[in-house]
Amino acid sequence: MVDRKILYSCLILLVVYLGLASPLYSLDGRNLVVYTDISGYISVATVEHVRSTIAYAESTGAKAVVFQLNTLGGSADAMMDIVQAILASKVPVIGYVYPQAAQSLSAGTYILVATDYAAMAPYSIIGSAQPVVGSEPTKESKYINAFKQQMISYAALHGRNTTVAEKFVTENLNLYAQEAKECNIIDAVEPSLEELLKNADGKTVRRGDTVFQLQTYPFELKYFDKPINVEILTYLTDPLLSSLLLSIGILVLLVGLSTPGMGAEIVGAMMVILGLVGFGININIVSAILVIFGAVLFVIELKKGAHGIAAIIGTVAITLGFALTISNPFSPTLIQAEWVFRTLLTVVAATLSAGIILTVLIVKAISIVLRRKPVEWLPTGEGRAADDISPGKKGYVVVGGEYWQATSDEEIKTGDAIVVVGREHGVLKVKKKVQ
Repeated sequence: MVDRKILYSCLILLVVYLGLASPLYSLDGRNLVVYTDISGYISVATVEHVRSTIAYAESTGAKAVVFQLNTLGGSADAMMDIVQAILASKVPVIGYVYPQAAQSLSAGTYILVATDYAAMAPYSIIGSAQPVVGSEPTKESKYINAFKQQMISYAALHGRNTTVAEKFVTENLNLYAQEAKECNIIDAVEPSLEELLKNADGKTVRRGDTVFQLQTYPFELKYFDKPINVEILTYLTDPLLSSLLLSIGILVLLVGLSTPGMGAEIVGAMMVILGLVGFGININIVSAILVIFGAVLFVIELKKGAHGIAAIIGTVAITLGFALTISNPFSPTLIQAEWVFRTLLTVVAATLSAGIILTVLIVKAISIVLRRKPVEWLPTGEGRAADDISPGKKGYVVVGGEYWQATSDEEIKTGDAIVVVGREHGVLKVKKKVQ
């Protein structure tokens, strides 16, 4: 009987614990609303941020997700990927140009028009959606017609003014908030996110044949921070930085290849790989290349020795490779996103720590060698061959417990006992030890 009471007590405590540990967002009747910012250049990093935000909103049972827009635009491909993520969202998506006098131009206008409920802060601006080829807005019909139809379809999908949507592209039309509201290209003009959510509550919005009734008041706001991989991508996909990395990286790589030795070629290759991220190369491919590249550098450091340079750059490459996969795993998973994040973060921390330790040991070993007196650098005495050595072919021997490069006028097999008979240009001259 006592055992049964103890068992029941444990079960009750377990249920209470699980109840307290569960993320209940609507205990007080408020509706969870996830929001985040889309600012700066629209790029691959922005796509990952939008996808992560929507996935988080869906997993937490949020009633809506809000994207606060303040951007001059960016990549057309990235914009279309963002729109596809918005249109596939299981929760209603609210676009809000914020703060006052902010702007959501070019790619930002496409994104706003594609949202289920579009709002702007007073005096904010949208428009200038004509595609740019090179450095100038293009008037080529194949571009204009394609992007015009994209904008019209986004507006029609939500029952908005398609004529104004078309002029955003064909005439580079710009509208401030009140004009946009009067033209029925947006749904509301609101001074703050709180007012927006209060006034939007209960309104019905449509996305083609899908109809949502907004449940945004009373609300509980949850800001979604950029994941680590998005923070890194934000810098790597900056057009200026990616162009500099790629151009300078190629030059450094050429210098390194023309003057053989471990150093410039490794740095150049690393810069080229990172520069390619900004040109739309798949993130998973870049991550795999970085990890493999880092592993190869460690092998080179351990086998050939590169004065610690290969170990340092290898550590950075592997760490970046794993960091870029956080929140963006190689294949779909059936497990909580938090678990994936913690696991990958642990791997990154372990890799970075191991790399730092190995690098410190290598650099310390190099410093010990450099502190030796010149006469101690090349030993005399007896040892054994670590490689096969033949006339004209160098190999390694072990003398005094250390490896030394050596040459010989006779055939020496691995494991043979040897005697040092001379030194020349930092290389030992050895012969077989007569037994």
